[in-house]
Amino acid sequence: MFTPDTQYEVHALRYATRPAYNAHEFFRFELYGDPDVAIGMDYFFWLVRGNGQTLLVDCGFDGGRAAVKNRSVQTDPLELLARMDVRPEDVDQVVISHMHYDHVGNVELFPNATVSMAREEYDFWSGPYGNRELMRILVEQEELGIIQNLAKQERLHLIDGSEELIPGVTATRLGGHTPGQLMVDVTTSSGQIVLASDAIHYYAEMELDRPFNLFTDLAEMYRGYEVLRELNARPDTTVIAGHDPRVTMMFEADLPNCLNLSKPQHEFSPFADASAASRHSRKA
Repeated sequence: MFTPDTQYEVHALRYATRPAYNAHEFFRFELYGDPDVAIGMDYFFWLVRGNGQTLLVDCGFDGGRAAVKNRSVQTDPLELLARMDVRPEDVDQVVISHMHYDHVGNVELFPNATVSMAREEYDFWSGPYGNRELMRILVEQEELGIIQNLAKQERLHLIDGSEELIPGVTATRLGGHTPGQLMVDVTTSSGQIVLASDAIHYYAEMELDRPFNLFTDLAEMYRGYEVLRELNARPDTTVIAGHDPRVTMMFEADLPNCLNLSKPQHEFSPFADASAASRHSRKA
């Protein structure tokens, strides 16, 4: 049973942005017959606080390691946390939604945190296929080594399926984008906030059933979209996309690049109608 002291405040912290276009970000975009327009891509991680706990969902990319991928940090993740009066040693838990470099890059900076991720994610990247050339584009071996060292230190917690990590905060594997992609469901005073991370990079994935261009299991990714659509249809639940610039228009910023996900600034319906999704599915 949830009580007021199990309700949390949740902030999306935007640490980088870059140009992006439909044709590059969506798988087989040419099939839809729509124009290739600029959509941008924002990079977030998420701060969850309440009930005496400070939890991060993901932790951004490391500036040096990301530079070789032509990615740059606009605001250092630790600076964003400092704006929110959070020091690295204050963080109790870090939930890694998946092992891609832009979600795990600073995990070693939180000395007192337990790190949680899906068992399927850890097993895949530690297994025989995680080090293949195309896989290494997105997962840094140095960062995998950091996670493996956390396991040796007994600071890594592996999630099987779904688990309530602390009262009111539940992590659930969706898969698809990566083998162990997680979403995190948080109870707030204004309802449920579902941090989808890269289960949907953009709302158009959920709205129009359009897969992102990176996945390990396309059917699993479609299933994830179905799960998130069902959650978002609930009157008390809001799904938060992992990279969509629309998030910055949907919520008030308490401080620069620190978006309060309990303070919507516009009425926002993330769905196109069901017939649109059906039309695009038939085209594919």
